[in-house]
Amino acid sequence: MKFTAFPVVRYLLFFILGITVFLQTQLFSVYIYYLIGGLLGAFGVSIFFQKPILRGSILMLIIFLAGWLLTYQKTAINQPSHYTNLPQFTHYQAVIISNAETKPKTYKVEAEINAIRVDGKWQNSTGKTLLYFNRQESEKPQYGDVFLIKDIPREVEAPKNPEEFDYRRFLQNKGIYAHHFLWGQEYIKIGHEAPSKLLEFSYKSNQYADSVFKARIQTPNEYGVASAMVVGLRDDIDNELLDAYSASGAIHVLSVSGMHVGILFLFLGWMLGWIKKRGKYGKQIFAAVVILLLWGYAVFTGLSSTVLRATVMFSFIQIGTAIDRRQNIYNTLAISALLLLCWNPYWLVDVGFQLSYLAIIGIVFLHPYLNQLVTPNNPIIRNLWEGTCVCFSAQLFTFPLSVYYFHQFPTFFLIANPFVAFFSFAVLPAGLLLLMVAPIPVLSDVVTFILKYSLVWLNKSIFLVEKLPFATLKGFSMSIPEMLFLYATIVLMILFFLRSEIKYLRATLLIMSILVCLNIAKDYFQSQQKALTFHFIPKKSGISIIDGKSATFIADTALLNSKKIYDFHLKNYYDKHGVINQNELALNQYANKQGVTFLDFEGKRILWLQQKFNGNLQGNADYVLLSNNAIRKLSPAFKKFQTGLIIVDDSNKRYVVENLKHQADSLHLNLISLYDTGAFSINE
Repeated sequence: MKFTAFPVVRYLLFFILGITVFLQTQLFSVYIYYLIGGLLGAFGVSIFFQKPILRGSILMLIIFLAGWLLTYQKTAINQPSHYTNLPQFTHYQAVIISNAETKPKTYKVEAEINAIRVDGKWQNSTGKTLLYFNRQESEKPQYGDVFLIKDIPREVEAPKNPEEFDYRRFLQNKGIYAHHFLWGQEYIKIGHEAPSKLLEFSYKSNQYADSVFKARIQTPNEYGVASAMVVGLRDDIDNELLDAYSASGAIHVLSVSGMHVGILFLFLGWMLGWIKKRGKYGKQIFAAVVILLLWGYAVFTGLSSTVLRATVMFSFIQIGTAIDRRQNIYNTLAISALLLLCWNPYWLVDVGFQLSYLAIIGIVFLHPYLNQLVTPNNPIIRNLWEGTCVCFSAQLFTFPLSVYYFHQFPTFFLIANPFVAFFSFAVLPAGLLLLMVAPIPVLSDVVTFILKYSLVWLNKSIFLVEKLPFATLKGFSMSIPEMLFLYATIVLMILFFLRSEIKYLRATLLIMSILVCLNIAKDYFQSQQKALTFHFIPKKSGISIIDGKSATFIADTALLNSKKIYDFHLKNYYDKHGVINQNELALNQYANKQGVTFLDFEGKRILWLQQKFNGNLQGNADYVLLSNNAIRKLSPAFKKFQTGLIIVDDSNKRYVVENLKHQADSLHLNLISLYDTGAFSINE
């Protein structure tokens, strides 16, 4: 089938290109408005000429510019009324616009700043911020609560370690540019005014569902999975369970997403399929009922962005089926994606959005061919085979992107996913049914029994797969070109098997040769690399020394035992450098009685002071690292000591750091604070 058969796909690609150009450049000019107007006029004139190529080119350019313009307009900080574009303020009024997420010490919510106080006067404003309420001092905030808050929210900081997850960019893509930790007398609740009655009902339904599961399912793991799978609340899932689902390739189960909407879509098709055979308009009635129920589920799950996207996508698929447009499934998917991106262009860079559409494209494109390879007569084996084909198709089209983002690959996903799909097909309908029949004594007990033991066996299968040897291959680091080459290889190999044309095999071998050469070159450079990095770790100290593909992390014992610190601050850095061997050294084993450690790195001398030091340093060092408020006055300590750079990490108190910076300026010493600059690396 020719590409011309998919016009909406072409429109979508040019629209995506326009979005991407703005996201990458952040450039905008008012002349874009005039250019679009001129092109619209040219398009109108071109209708009278028999030049389809010219007309099509003009239309594609208009769509490209429309994507660019819309993304600029949808970027919250570009609005003149955004609080970051207004004068400095002392107080602000904010309304809660999300469900509260329960953290160990805080409640985390999104809030809209609708007014600020400048020079004693209030003025309207716009813009979202994150608020963190101290759990010991406040009740759980609710959607629609209005607060008067003192001071201003603080800008979210950029990542301070190499390759660290960019949380600031993640929040900016959601229109959030600041956060505020509220610990005491900084705020007061002044009212309740829900911005949307539909969202208020949705969040209350979400909380009701969670309370039903908490009352009915007492085992923590099963309750946590039920709440996550059915209504999208993951607050009560422990790290061990999260790691097991991640290792088995089933982490997507714990977020209400396209998979859950897809399961409900299939279940409703199975339960209500008889409607299609009733009367002349059976198909249309069936489609209307299914779409209505899908949107009802979306409301019950809090109308999260992942569920909204999936619901729109499956709604369009159902509409296309109802009007007998199955052969244009790619156009149908493109229409849904175009509509979603018109609503929020920033969904384009959302990992869930990308993976959802890639998975559906993989299933639509590859599943029919795989399913024809074997046609078992046994219905149980046939269903298992179809489920395996679906899982393989989705995984094949998503795994390059997954490796790019998450640096790991679940080896046994083909084993885990059929079990996940089977038990999920029981968990989701049973969970929704329990919410409806919870007040009915006997019936609710029966449904609870089915739900609970479906969850038990789901978790057991996940833990079983996780414990298999080499269940997860970790440590991958893939560039965007490598990812694109890998996708090209997958598509070309599929085309070769489908069409048996040697040109596809030749192209595949060429691209694979390029990939191999790139990886050989990368492997060589990684084997020769040497680097020492002074990491920024909040309130702590830590150094990494990389020699070839080995890394040594030096820190105190508590830090070495923190998986959270490693995952957030170090993992991506080590993966980027191809680290295979990791060593850990406890700092106290290498310090002398004065808390001093000497390190030598490729001829460079590093002096590390870790406890209070009152003497005078003697000699010289290329770098001096100060930790734990070891030195408060530079003048006596460095009077007879020469150094190229003094580094102050975040284990020092903030006022001590500021004093040291002022002293260094007056003494003409070169000093940096890792809190200000982020991690500092020495590369050889």
